[in-house]
Amino acid sequence: MKSQSDKLREQARKLIESAEPNLEYMFVTQDGDCIHMLQMADKLATLDDTVLVTGESGTGKELVARRLHNRRSGRFIALNLSAMPENMIQSELFGHVKGSYTGAVSNRMGLLVAASKGTIFMDEIGDISPSIQTMLLRLIETRRFRRIGENEDTEFTGRFVFATNKLDSSFRDDLYHRIATFKLEIKPLRRRLGDIKLILDHYGLGFTSEEANDLWTRVCSNVYDGNYRLKGNVRELLRLAKQYKVLGPAYLDFTRY
Repeated sequence: MKSQSDKLREQARKLIESAEPNLEYMFVTQDGDCIHMLQMADKLATLDDTVLVTGESGTGKELVARRLHNRRSGRFIALNLSAMPENMIQSELFGHVKGSYTGAVSNRMGLLVAASKGTIFMDEIGDISPSIQTMLLRLIETRRFRRIGENEDTEFTGRFVFATNKLDSSFRDDLYHRIATFKLEIKPLRRRLGDIKLILDHYGLGFTSEEANDLWTRVCSNVYDGNYRLKGNVRELLRLAKQYKVLGPAYLDFTRY
């Protein structure tokens, strides 16, 4: 008879094989809660409703967004809202016509057109200003937009997926209810330490079984001591893994957080 852990691993394998043919974008887990989250994502992948993916930095929010996109015929377009000046967001999303403002030296179609019949993934939605919140609310409600300098509206035929690691009191309630028709939450890596060895193997860093066990033990002991939170999640684990392989275990840096 299979143990519970064996059953979870089998579920994880089937999920990976059925929905993630591109290994670059695979969400690797054997954690029961994460497997359930991926199963929910597969159900939602057939719908057009908006989805909000939440989780700490480095947990794999874009990987989940790509899983939601898998069954769509159009492109997957990702936009990090916090990395873009506010005055550029509208032009990036909607596009513009030549001469509509200083610097608009040619026509530009915008990311919403590029994501037609696909997915527009907007990360760090919690960092946008009230004015951008208002703009997005109208876009989501009407599914229509207008290129800067143009007089006619264009319909958005793709899907909206949003992500954030925080939402504070300044975030509009009406916008939240629009972006979070469905919500998927990703557990931090420190609460699914059993995934560490799978992740090391997936990224092909050349760890032997003994090295993977040793790094896993060192990370777990620091987490269990309560002074280390692994807040960078998978990104931080990969940093530690490279330090281990290149410099050796004595040079692991657990002091960042």
